[in-house]
Amino acid sequence: MRIRNIIEAFIPHGILELTKKHLTKNIFNCFRRTYNKFTIRENSVLIIEFTNYHGENFPSLIKYLLDLGYNVDVFLRKTKENKNHSNRNDLGLFSNFAGDLRVKYKFISSMDMNLLLRSPVATTYKHVVVVTFVDRMKQSHFYGVDFFRLKPVCMMHYPDIANPYFKTNKIIAPGNMDCLDRKPPYLVSSHYFGKFTKKNKSDTTIFITLNTQDLPRRNLYLLFFACDNLYRKGITNFCVKVIGDGLSIPERFHNNFQIFRFLDYQDMFAEIASSDFFLALIDQASVEYTNKASGSYGLSYGFLKPILLHRKFSNVLGFTDENSILYNDNSNLSDAMEECINMSNDDYWTLISSLEISGKELYDVSLTNFKEALEAQIQYVSYDKQLDWA
Repeated sequence: MRIRNIIEAFIPHGILELTKKHLTKNIFNCFRRTYNKFTIRENSVLIIEFTNYHGENFPSLIKYLLDLGYNVDVFLRKTKENKNHSNRNDLGLFSNFAGDLRVKYKFISSMDMNLLLRSPVATTYKHVVVVTFVDRMKQSHFYGVDFFRLKPVCMMHYPDIANPYFKTNKIIAPGNMDCLDRKPPYLVSSHYFGKFTKKNKSDTTIFITLNTQDLPRRNLYLLFFACDNLYRKGITNFCVKVIGDGLSIPERFHNNFQIFRFLDYQDMFAEIASSDFFLALIDQASVEYTNKASGSYGLSYGFLKPILLHRKFSNVLGFTDENSILYNDNSNLSDAMEECINMSNDDYWTLISSLEISGKELYDVSLTNFKEALEAQIQYVSYDKQLDWA
């Protein structure tokens, strides 16, 4: 038995649970000096991310801020590298801004991030953008941070956040999202990854998807079922790229699948760019995705890869029959893939041209919304609170 387990065995259960809930290492920041290890440039915005994921949002947020005339400082969480690749956010996210002196980024510890947000220096920024905040982070990463003083713009990824600050007008979301007891947050899509031009459809149709064991998020068994249906029809002239660790790919698919496991962002972006279609693989039973965005959506728009998606999820980010391949039932995925395989290059160009137009319109709307969220005087937008904080 580890020493920690022995100690916990002698602590009364109530005290132990109270300690786990409220005691955080960030309490020691009460005894540290203000975070002043760098000089903040004039007219700068701070983007900060405590988690090791959601990095796909950085390029878009940076691009919007540059378009709005700001300098940008990005602070990411520094973690130890390990074989499980727990730190998903790597420097490849910033490749499109290489040499741009307006953009700076730095990896620091989560404890230093907490100290930064608690320090007066944070208020020196023109604006602060928090990429990820969920309720469980309040007593850990955001311990002691006064959000109503700091007034950051926060990105909402789930519609069920209870923190009072998420009832204000300083909240954005990467897709259309309805929330209980508040007006919908500003839509600010994350679909910029650089400039990618339209390409011809490959002679052998190339699909791409991301692997995971989290079936509500992405169900690869739907793909296996669809491919079995295609095989029964004698259709084998296609390739599926599968990126990431997750479910094992059955041996029977290995002639048509390219399995990449973990890739850093630069390599993953290259594989997406050379593909033809994006497989979302969101199961129709995953009802939560009718009200929140998937990272696949931004990749579809950003890389001009039409997405194969169940129709019930299409309204979250504006997918239509003109810019994507929508189907009405899980069992129809094989028919949708067959449609892609048989699609002519001319029809493919029509599809991606429509996707490109939709993506530009989405970018313009998001830029306007982000500007409004940044500049708005803070106030509640919930139905039970209308207090003006201006």
